[in-house]
Amino acid sequence: MSRLLEFIQHHYYLAGLAVLALVALAVDEALRRMRKYQEVSAGQGVLLINKGAAVLDLRSPAEFSAGHIIHARNLPLPELDARASELDKLKGQPLLLCCKDGREAGSAAARLSKLGLGPVSVLKGGIAAWQQEQFPLERG
Repeated sequence: MSRLLEFIQHHYYLAGLAVLALVALAVDEALRRMRKYQEVSAGQGVLLINKGAAVLDLRSPAEFSAGHIIHARNLPLPELDARASELDKLKGQPLLLCCKDGREAGSAAARLSKLGLGPVSVLKGGIAAWQQEQFPLERG
């Protein structure tokens, strides 16, 4: 124990960085737990779809037609707020949101959760992760 205190005294900047890293990890974990949506892997996404989750693809229509999850609905992210009324019929149904790489779906999930939709899940890594797992895509 005394050697640890001696190390901290001689390398206070390293000890400070370690404390900052621990605080950052704690804050990140707390923010993850406060979210009203969850991130799921491609495999977990398949399970959600098999249990009846509706898939909303937030990419542009051109990207959507190039390949999308089977039975997914295209709802481009810029049109989300304008077309939110179309989603009223999905209240209470699980939703799986996907985008190109998983970065944009989180903000959409938060907005949809505020509208009372859900439970909402986000495909972690987006369609890129889906393709990496070699799951099928529908074209057109």
